[in-house]
Amino acid sequence: MTMIIIVIAICCAAALGALFFYHQMVFKKEVISGWRYEFSHGSAASANIPKGWILKAKPGTKPAIFSETKEAKTGESFLRMKADHASASLITKPDSVDINKTPLLRWHWRATTLPEGADGRIKAKDDQAIGIYAGTGNLFNNKCISYRWDTDTPKGSEGNSAYGLGSIKVKWYTLRNKDDNVNGRWYTEERDIAEDFKKAWGFYPRTIYLSISCNSQYTGSLAAADLAWIEFAARKE
Repeated sequence: MTMIIIVIAICCAAALGALFFYHQMVFKKEVISGWRYEFSHGSAASANIPKGWILKAKPGTKPAIFSETKEAKTGESFLRMKADHASASLITKPDSVDINKTPLLRWHWRATTLPEGADGRIKAKDDQAIGIYAGTGNLFNNKCISYRWDTDTPKGSEGNSAYGLGSIKVKWYTLRNKDDNVNGRWYTEERDIAEDFKKAWGFYPRTIYLSISCNSQYTGSLAAADLAWIEFAARKE
């Protein structure tokens, strides 16, 4: 009888230990990853727009095309975007994100066609093959950060833009341009969105939205890019 009790006690301890280990691993994963969206072919219900995202087009301008797809040779899934004299954005709001806990924004992208002659420093040429936006606010008072893959704008450039009659204010950064290999090469980026936001606007946003844009309407050209995934993550200790 005593032996049976000892065996039961050992089994219970092992089970509790495994449960604790699992809890720690899940908690650790949540802290490190925070929120992540991987674009995979077939997850959309209609028009192949990713689930949980909405398309926002610019009035009077042909909309850019977004579609989840899969590369036959490599099996990689990603979001493909193309703007032919066009402009549009995909927008989502990851409600679970707290940038005080997961302040790093990471993503994996490539540009395949850059809009000819585009330059983010010049309003009349302000097109990008792809731009990643993170912002907060409402229709009348909106502030955001933008990380762009430009054409002629020098890497490391930054500036301010306003849209929607000044209601949307953007602090932008050029991370890539025509000097980077655009023949199928992928890049992984990481930015501290919390610190960038605080530096630009003087506060940390309590809620945040993400937007992915593809534009070529100003230059009247063609732009195309791909995005494999995007995530919020914690800083490394």
